[in-house]
Amino acid sequence: MPLTRRPAEPDEPFPPEDCVLCGRCCFSELPEYVRVFGVDLDRMDERAQSYTVFIGNRCYMRIEEGRCAALRSDPDTGRHTCDIYEMRSDVCRSLERGSGACRGEWSEKAARPEARLVALRRARGG
Repeated sequence: MPLTRRPAEPDEPFPPEDCVLCGRCCFSELPEYVRVFGVDLDRMDERAQSYTVFIGNRCYMRIEEGRCAALRSDPDTGRHTCDIYEMRSDVCRSLERGSGACRGEWSEKAARPEARLVALRRARGG
């Protein structure tokens, strides 16, 4: 189900208080969204590498249901965490909370994290 774009609400504080309460940067429909370089693969253990996929001769984080496969969303707390945070790619490491790139993700993908939480709640019958 494609997600519609909902602009950020004017009263939503930016930057978000904590990245795990936002998670918008981890959502994308593009299979080539998060590039994984050799240095990233060297840092990743076998479990972390299981979240990657090669497209041609380039490696990326696998995208599932419009989000990075390593993203864990908790419908009870509303938190979005990375299952491989300590081993995440340099692309993810370089995105700083409050930066221009963060603002772009924040404003363009406002509906996606909440839609994920709603779907998880619905799936468990809540």
